Amino acid sequence: MPAKPKPRSAAPAALLVLLALLAAGCGGGSSTSAEGSSSSTTSGAATAEAPATAPAMTLEPGYIDWPFFGRIPQRTHYLPANRAIVDRPLDPPLKRAWSISTHGLIEFPPAIGGRVAYTINKYGNGKAVQLGTHKVIGELTLDPKNKGHQSIVTGPAYYRGLVYGAFLDGTLAAGNVKTEKTVWERHLGAHLESSPLPLDGNLYIGTDKGELLALDAGDGHTIWTFQAPGAIKASPSYDAGKVFVADYQSSMFALNAKTGKTVWRSNTSTVPPYGTGGFFSSPAIAYGNVYAARDDGTVYAFDERTGKVRWSFDTGGAVYGSPSVAKVPGTPATVYIGSENGRFFALDARTGKVRWTYEIGGPVPGTATVIGHTVYVSTFTGPKTLGIDVRTHKKTFQIKEAGYTPVVSDGRRLILVGYFGLVGLEPTTP
Repeated sequence: MPAKPKPRSAAPAALLVLLALLAAGCGGGSSTSAEGSSSSTTSGAATAEAPATAPAMTLEPGYIDWPFFGRIPQRTHYLPANRAIVDRPLDPPLKRAWSISTHGLIEFPPAIGGRVAYTINKYGNGKAVQLGTHKVIGELTLDPKNKGHQSIVTGPAYYRGLVYGAFLDGTLAAGNVKTEKTVWERHLGAHLESSPLPLDGNLYIGTDKGELLALDAGDGHTIWTFQAPGAIKASPSYDAGKVFVADYQSSMFALNAKTGKTVWRSNTSTVPPYGTGGFFSSPAIAYGNVYAARDDGTVYAFDERTGKVRWSFDTGGAVYGSPSVAKVPGTPATVYIGSENGRFFALDARTGKVRWTYEIGGPVPGTATVIGHTVYVSTFTGPKTLGIDVRTHKKTFQIKEAGYTPVVSDGRRLILVGYFGLVGLEPTTP
């Protein structure tokens, strides 16, 4: 795990102020739609290809927000074709249109809100990229040398005109995109690796002290605190009034989103196939199941209502990424996940049976993304990012760039997250 940095006082908050300033100048706070995420109506019946809660659409037709890690509160890492524009597909063939370097490792994809991508590298150096023009419209450098202690291993989040950032030194801050000011800043006194989840006026985040916090997204005050036995490195997910989170001592929890009370706990070390691996993987919720993987390579499907293990699968190697879940037209509901042994798996979401596998050619360090009918996965061996057609199981795209979560989208283009920067990929099919 990365070393804990020395305290940086107000620097993280300054970064959030910058990001707010940048968004204010380009309409970042104007996102509205009937699909807006100001309230949630998700239910256990929601499907991965058409979730009941989706991020807000922007005013300009054809653009979407990808506001946090996983895109939607269920963190399925899936953008169906019918959520993108209709005048051109987002699937390969693709061409490299532009690239922007941050000169430091990017561990999480950017937060996309109001046609602006907010990206932060490991040193806390941030850039805001206007996606229509693919120009850097501003930046802040906290560590000019891009060396020394790592500052951040969490994903930024965009919600209701605010940009949120969580830093390794325990700082959590929010910047307003209209007023160009810091709205609030909290020092949680804990190591933060869990990416924040903003939803229904709350902000959910885990700490290495085993706490899951529900904070008021508007002012940062604590609404409730849940204490898990182990550190929470994974990011929390949400569905049907419950927050789902896993700890680093083998347990998955479902909590009442309003009160923080435990709905159920499933300790995987006490049931077959046993083992003591921890969860670095953030849960994905779909089809009445909660999907997540322990770092020892065991993938689980928990019953969303009861927490009972419905199935488990051993990938044969360590897993640090989260599952993506999708039911692409022409395919059954599928869980996509890669392992450090270089194998990428497509598992039947209902049974856990292997549908197909693909040899990536090197360890898979992070989370795959499904956009349209293509799943994107990276390895730093090469390096390379592959696009695999989930219907034919054949490679349809490859580029010499790699990232932990390789691809996100604003509905009109793909943004590849490389090791140091962002790469814009444009569809070439008219």
